[in-house]
Amino acid sequence: MMKQIVTVMMLMLAALTATAQDNKGEALNEEYFNAKVREMVYRLNITDEQKAKFVPIYRRYCEEMRSVMGPRKKRDAKSKDQRATGEQQRKQLTDEEKLARTKQRMERQQQAQAIRLKYVDEFAKVLSAHQVSKFYEVEDRIQKKLMQRRQHHRANKRDRRNPRYQSAS
Repeated sequence: MMKQIVTVMMLMLAALTATAQDNKGEALNEEYFNAKVREMVYRLNITDEQKAKFVPIYRRYCEEMRSVMGPRKKRDAKSKDQRATGEQQRKQLTDEEKLARTKQRMERQQQAQAIRLKYVDEFAKVLSAHQVSKFYEVEDRIQKKLMQRRQHHRANKRDRRNPRYQSAS
């Protein structure tokens, strides 16, 4: 009986932890989205009236892009052990597997490009042609900065785990 109670409590704790992580992820995504909106409003010189119409369209755009390109964790759901050996696994992929991964990446990029094209007309309903053109430039800049930060974060994380980079204490 006690074993069952402990098991149930552990399952409840695991569910609560997963829910908290999901909520934290959602809050982080919302915070990131709001930061992007502020950047767009500033860079594109969007009026309050335009902003009221722009934000819902931009939210849909971001959601569609995320469903195609985003979070890698969901696309490549792996355990910690699998990620640790990921580099070794990539080196051991067959030629067919490498080609399949390349094709999948290109298909995702193609889907993302179709979304971008679709939203040119959507954004043009509330923004000027100049603002729409600049929107894609700013969006690209934001994505490049984000990629650089992720790469920098991964490199720092990798360096901390590698004893070769740790100072002697």
